[in-house]
Amino acid sequence: MALQTSGAISLNDIHVEAGGSTGTSASMNDADIRGLISKASGATMSFSEWYGASAGQDIVVTQGSATTAYYSVYGWNSSGPTGSRSPTTYTNSSNNARGIEGIYRLTSSAGTFFYVTLNWSTANSIPDNDFTSISMVCNGTTTTLLSSEASTTYLAGGYQKRWGWDSSNGLDSTELANINAEWDGSGNITVTFTT
Repeated sequence: MALQTSGAISLNDIHVEAGGSTGTSASMNDADIRGLISKASGATMSFSEWYGASAGQDIVVTQGSATTAYYSVYGWNSSGPTGSRSPTTYTNSSNNARGIEGIYRLTSSAGTFFYVTLNWSTANSIPDNDFTSISMVCNGTTTTLLSSEASTTYLAGGYQKRWGWDSSNGLDSTELANINAEWDGSGNITVTFTT
């Protein structure tokens, strides 16, 4: 998740956002910390420059909803279409921009699922670990979903890959309840992709 945009900010806050462990040694001149705001080694820096900095990529989902006889979708889904997202792409650690085809909650008689769908111009080429995790605030609590806990499948002739989390794949009962409360088809949610 991004660092706060106002108020007190500490070196520890910045270090954790950059991927460090809380309470461990860090300096403002560390490469990972400077990388959050693209500063050169030895450059003059102020703590306020890190307001809003993020190690991940934020995607703002403006929720919509759609219901069929078999399921309901809440969030952004291009095949609906339902809602919207901004920006429309996510860039992985190899600098490949993936189109975002869906970030949404789906409910059906089989249960509640949370899906992320990305597309790419080469069939069957998006790896399961294209991102490490996604994080979002759901019902006042940060919810982090690991790509390694998701079930994955190729769609659209292999040009899209979908990650799915449910009670059998990475979602506990608290996370499910929080996702159900937050992903209701209304409002905006910031989803942070971490590579």
